[in-house]
Amino acid sequence: MMNLKQLKTTCLKWVVCSLALFSGAMAVQTTAHAAVGTSIPDLSEWQGALTATEVQNLKKTVPFVILRVQYGSDYKDKDFANNAALCEKYGLKYGVYSFSQYSSTSDAKTEASDLYSRAPSAAFYVNDYEDQTVTSGTTNSATAAWYSELRSKVPHKRILFYSYQSFANEYAATSMKNYDGYWLAAYQSAEPSMSHVLWQYTDAWHSSALNQNVDASKKHVKNTSWFLSSRAISYNKVVTVSKANYTIWGNLVFSSKKGTTKVGTDYMAKYYYNHYNGSTYYSLYDKHGKWVGYVNKNAMTVMKPTAYNQTVTLKKNGYSLWNSLLFATAKYNSTNLNGRSYTAKYTYTAGNGKVYYSLYDGNTWMGYVNANATK
Repeated sequence: MMNLKQLKTTCLKWVVCSLALFSGAMAVQTTAHAAVGTSIPDLSEWQGALTATEVQNLKKTVPFVILRVQYGSDYKDKDFANNAALCEKYGLKYGVYSFSQYSSTSDAKTEASDLYSRAPSAAFYVNDYEDQTVTSGTTNSATAAWYSELRSKVPHKRILFYSYQSFANEYAATSMKNYDGYWLAAYQSAEPSMSHVLWQYTDAWHSSALNQNVDASKKHVKNTSWFLSSRAISYNKVVTVSKANYTIWGNLVFSSKKGTTKVGTDYMAKYYYNHYNGSTYYSLYDKHGKWVGYVNKNAMTVMKPTAYNQTVTLKKNGYSLWNSLLFATAKYNSTNLNGRSYTAKYTYTAGNGKVYYSLYDGNTWMGYVNANATK
């Protein structure tokens, strides 16, 4: 990240700094060239407005980019709108960051809100906090407020915290734990041991797409989908396979296959993910609570209730009244309830084609029973 205050110094300072850093930068640049294909550039107006050709070439050479939106709330990056529009036009995924300058908790909330309003289509968001600007309250409370404000606007997108290690430990050691991950700045050859999801390892990675040296980072532990797709969204619905031979995936980068779908099989979709490829994937579990894998929701149908509200009588023995439509645990058995009448408020058609009643004794739910038990 480039500090605007630093960039407004004299040309002489630039010359002195360049000479002092020359040998180190060249050493880092050698490593950077070896990492083409995995390096992730972060860009701002200091790299100039992107062109259509540059964006198309970036898409071929990097997993995604991270664009600066603002320097505090008062200064908007003059090239962000252009750069974001081109990324969206040519399908280059991007996250965004705010070079934070908040002075208080309320100011932090404003900066976070402004970041979202200026970049609502970003895949993820970053609080770049590397200047100690807080003058009212504590730095941790302000940094936590920044996260909370943005989380209220993007409940399912990743929110990262960026800084260098010593600054983070001194000013945000508690609050940074609220964030989805830490983007660690450390220009060195060996990857730092401190927990992180991105490592900004150089300010001199040569981008062939841009024909210039830029800041660059590498992913750590997390894959591209983790950054660009949604967080897990709670769902907890029973779903039935309606289309065969869809791949059941072991991860959301689709490098591990666990099997294929079979029509009529029921699962619990505990979560779903809005993937950056444009599709939605269910995270499926079997009736014992064992994770099955990820499946495109187009292969599934949600098992929905149909209002019925009829009085039915249990007439046959040996039918379980189940606690779920995955039929893992029985609440009762029709043998012990034979002859009793209940209200069947809803009907469900399971993947096996059989109809099940949802039975109530007044306001007390009794369970799901095969409709044949009442005939």
